[in-house]
Amino acid sequence: MKKYKVIGIMSGTSLDGVDLAYSVFKYGTSGRRKSNWSFEILKAKTIAYNKEWKSRLENLDRADALALVKTHTDLGKYFGRLVKRFISEYKLKPNLISSHGHTIFHQPENGFTCQAGDGSQIAAVTGIETVCDFRTIDVALGGQGAPLVPVGDQLLFGEYDFCLNLGGIANISFREKKKRIAFDICPVNMALNTLAAEAKINFDKDGKLAAKGSVNPLLLDKLNALDYYKKTPPKSIGKEWFIKNCG
Repeated sequence: MKKYKVIGIMSGTSLDGVDLAYSVFKYGTSGRRKSNWSFEILKAKTIAYNKEWKSRLENLDRADALALVKTHTDLGKYFGRLVKRFISEYKLKPNLISSHGHTIFHQPENGFTCQAGDGSQIAAVTGIETVCDFRTIDVALGGQGAPLVPVGDQLLFGEYDFCLNLGGIANISFREKKKRIAFDICPVNMALNTLAAEAKINFDKDGKLAAKGSVNPLLLDKLNALDYYKKTPPKSIGKEWFIKNCG
């Protein structure tokens, strides 16, 4: 049985904070499981972004090139410092760090995607081998670069009919005719957080605000008529799409 101790770093479009998870992945004989891979999350923590980081990342898609490069570097250093503290707090001994970064641009139809948070800086600060920049090779090869982890879904949750992720964007992956199908479905928290901000709250805790509302059939029909929903997979969307079509 092989074991890999990994610290994962994730920063989503909702900008709630930086998620850190220390997990052990095991590869070997698994009995009745469809995959030889298994995992266990041993420690997890979310560090909220302060106002400065929130503003910086939220507006980075409209900043100049120098600001983009500097933020990419600074965010990598920040991630590295958070990981060092996380390791020290729980006395962890990871084999490697994996960092998705924070998505600034995602336009696979134009051949590019961009995530801030330099993995080299993380490795330099922590002294631990760091794996990063997960999306760009897929986009370079003509893929969508999203959803992020359909292979992980297959290896770790292959016994389920499908895997549904409700984040800033909803995405799904499932196996059909011996092939893994994955695609973005629609915006979720990007839309909900926008509406929450209009109500002067960070998010709709327990869905209390939503529970007071009702379905607007005209708006629902208009949203469902968007061209994206007529496309067949593979397909994905990003913040740019949301601002253009729903903002």
